[in-house]
Amino acid sequence: MPQAVSRLAGNARLRAALDAEDARLLAWIAELSPPERDGTRVADGVAEMIAVELNISPQDALAKLLLAQEMVNRLPATVAALAAGDIDATRAATLTQQTTVLPDDTARWVEQRVLERGPRADHSRFRNAIRYHVTRSDPDAAERRRQKAQQERDVKTIDLPDGMAQLNITLDAAEAITAFNQIDALAKQRTTTDRSLRQCRADVFMDLILGKNIRRTALTTNVTVPVTTLAGLTDTPGELSGYGPITAEHARELAQHTTWRRILTDPAGHVLEVSRSRFAPPSLKRHIHLRDRTCRQPGCTQPAERTEIDHTQRHTDNGPTSHTNLAAFCKPHNLLKERTTWKVTQPTPGTLTFTTPTGKTITTHPTPYPLE
Repeated sequence: MPQAVSRLAGNARLRAALDAEDARLLAWIAELSPPERDGTRVADGVAEMIAVELNISPQDALAKLLLAQEMVNRLPATVAALAAGDIDATRAATLTQQTTVLPDDTARWVEQRVLERGPRADHSRFRNAIRYHVTRSDPDAAERRRQKAQQERDVKTIDLPDGMAQLNITLDAAEAITAFNQIDALAKQRTTTDRSLRQCRADVFMDLILGKNIRRTALTTNVTVPVTTLAGLTDTPGELSGYGPITAEHARELAQHTTWRRILTDPAGHVLEVSRSRFAPPSLKRHIHLRDRTCRQPGCTQPAERTEIDHTQRHTDNGPTSHTNLAAFCKPHNLLKERTTWKVTQPTPGTLTFTTPTGKTITTHPTPYPLE
């Protein structure tokens, strides 16, 4: 198995190098095919030519051309990182697309800040890093984009097969997170062997819409904001748990209607220090949630508030119930140690070292909070 996993990783790097070559070829084709009329970015017929060669639609071919053109011309370091296998095509595309709203020099500043810390453990963390630096690069412009986007909030239906349909609701991020957390908390009280959590969420939503008398659950939505931002001295972005970076003005708006809890961090931005009881008290659970921010399994992005607090060294093996031996894991990953040969240790508070079934070790740290 170790050889197969290693080969898989090698294939990913090779695939990234080929994707970088494709981007350069597409950008070259676009450069050789300048637009011949207003309102277009490449000559007529070029996208159709590529579509025939790649067996894709002309629309997809045009999207590939424009993305490659943007990436190669504006973000050379992103293309280089892709060619080296340091990031994959999805990360490269996300970095390119989220910086299109910025001038060239600012886009390259964001590119440098994001790439200097590597690919992160998963796409979600990489995307949040981009969003943070895009927001930080021009806070006023980011806030204007947010206010404009708020005007687009809406509710739509999407037809699905088999007599089903999907309700698509676009809300302010804090409203959406609060709504989901409320539905999820109520649904967890209803799950049975015959009804899954997903089904219960849908049922709870309809009960709320129909005005049925439901006892609401007390909720906590964490918004982290530097005190200098709160005081209006800086415009460093805040963070909405379960969503990611938000503009300073958005964080200040949310702060007007919240109960404050002071969180102390060390000079690196990590949350600082609690009993040997079997279950973590509420204050210790909050500490772990705020420190870990997401499920600690590498690649998992489940917000910490929706996870369980797990003893790294089992309580039955004299593991203490303290911040030095606890971490946030979603239910499936909490059970992973019991069901597989994955192993986890916590050499220092918040630092987790995972050993995979193939013997590879991965050390992870909680993502530090912004210091500026």
